[in-house]
Amino acid sequence: MAAESKTWRIAVANQKDVVDAVGEGLREDILDLGISGVERVRHVRLYALHGDLSTAEIDRITTDLLADPVTQENLKIDDAGLPVESGAWGVEVWFRRGVTDAVGETTLKGSRDLGVTGIESVETGRGYILTGPLARPQIDTICRRLLANDVIERYTCYEGGK
Repeated sequence: MAAESKTWRIAVANQKDVVDAVGEGLREDILDLGISGVERVRHVRLYALHGDLSTAEIDRITTDLLADPVTQENLKIDDAGLPVESGAWGVEVWFRRGVTDAVGETTLKGSRDLGVTGIESVETGRGYILTGPLARPQIDTICRRLLANDVIERYTCYEGGK
């Protein structure tokens, strides 16, 4: 397949049967905020790869560089966001324009070391899937207090099943 210039979004998370220590820690922190009802928090590493890349190159970067095939999985992500089921919320946290993204720079170098030359830049972020009966104001509080530093990061959140 011919390469095309675009942005490819990749989401990597622990497989469901592997302990998600980051997610569990965040669930406890949310409870400490006085917000109850959070059943599960799933932590997701996000990547936005920009350039002239083929599907095979994206698969190679994901398999050989970004994910551990034994413990992690590549979640299907598109312009609508993370795969969030009804009764859950998706949150994406990305650096603001102009903030140095050291992990993105390292990922770019690693991709080029794999022989992928069409890659122009990489942005990294964090994603979270929060399951439980939560309302938008609670999600905003969680984002502002725990998930994003408003000075250097921006966040978006969306309800599953909508």
